Amino acid sequence: MMRSLKIVLLGMLTMLVVACTAPITQVERQPFPDDAQNLSMDQIENAIITAASAREWTVTKLATGKLIATYAPRNHVAKVEIDFTRHDFSILYVDSTNLKYSSGTIHKNYNRWVNNLKVDIQREVAAKAARSS
Repeated sequence: MMRSLKIVLLGMLTMLVVACTAPITQVERQPFPDDAQNLSMDQIENAIITAASAREWTVTKLATGKLIATYAPRNHVAKVEIDFTRHDFSILYVDSTNLKYSSGTIHKNYNRWVNNLKVDIQREVAAKAARSS
């Protein structure tokens, strides 16, 4: 009886952990609006940093067209690489802490944070492109 209860509890705990995780979202070559091609790489970089900073991501420049962004709410940490050209951008997983990363899956919150970042970058670059034309 006790052994059966332990097995059931272990199964429920496993299902709970699995329900909180999902395959990692990799944003790859997400296009900017056509008029973003009128922006310089510095203007696009500034738009990306503005969008990320508004969501409390900390951004570090690695090289032209390559940024590292870190988001650290509470005791969690998500680190992504943002690669960009004048035509498109990518947000790629680098590392995480306390987000249940395992073999390509991660806590669902990570995917929500990355999706919000993607939408905000698109919006900010589009707004900057519209202002510059």
